[in-house]
Amino acid sequence: SSVAIRENQNVTLVCKAEGIPAPKLSWRREDGQPITIDKKTKVLLQEGEQLNLTRITRSEMGAYLCIASNSVPPSVSKRIIVDVEFSPMIWVPNQLVGAPAGTDVTIECNTEAYPKAISYWVYDGTMILATKKYVTDIQENSYRTYMRLTVRNLHPRDFGSYRCISKNSLGETEGSIRLYEIPSPSQQPRTTSDGNRAGKQGS
Repeated sequence: SSVAIRENQNVTLVCKAEGIPAPKLSWRREDGQPITIDKKTKVLLQEGEQLNLTRITRSEMGAYLCIASNSVPPSVSKRIIVDVEFSPMIWVPNQLVGAPAGTDVTIECNTEAYPKAISYWVYDGTMILATKKYVTDIQENSYRTYMRLTVRNLHPRDFGSYRCISKNSLGETEGSIRLYEIPSPSQQPRTTSDGNRAGKQGS
């Protein structure tokens, strides 16, 4: 079974079992992570028919197992999926990125959202589609999404502000990356460094 809950709300999971002798009930997370009790205590195993999760966070999303056991094997388990819903959040590793004209550059955005968000890039008011010019890569891991955009063969018109946008049924958010031009190594002046060397030799 499964239950969906908004982040920071409370949820109670219930499990019942019958048998002779009377079974003992305990809860654990399927992924082996500890269960957070009252935001203070973390336990790997919690006993009882009910499991109370208070002010639940996205890190507590996943499968919970209720295990009924007595002296008669085998133990029986019930699996409950807990989905924690929240609006998208974005963070940008590098908000300023410099690259020379004529080169390729990759920019990145990371998002978190559940239910799954629609994520895309925008430049100059237009949504970017994958072409020979633009290479998009999206990797998803649970409620996290890693967005990468590679702009190939940079031209002057490619420099400016790029936006990564993420939206789901609970809201939307965006991050901004400014791409600016830096001189290519072949364009950097050499006379200054040569002059410095000459000055040092003459002193």
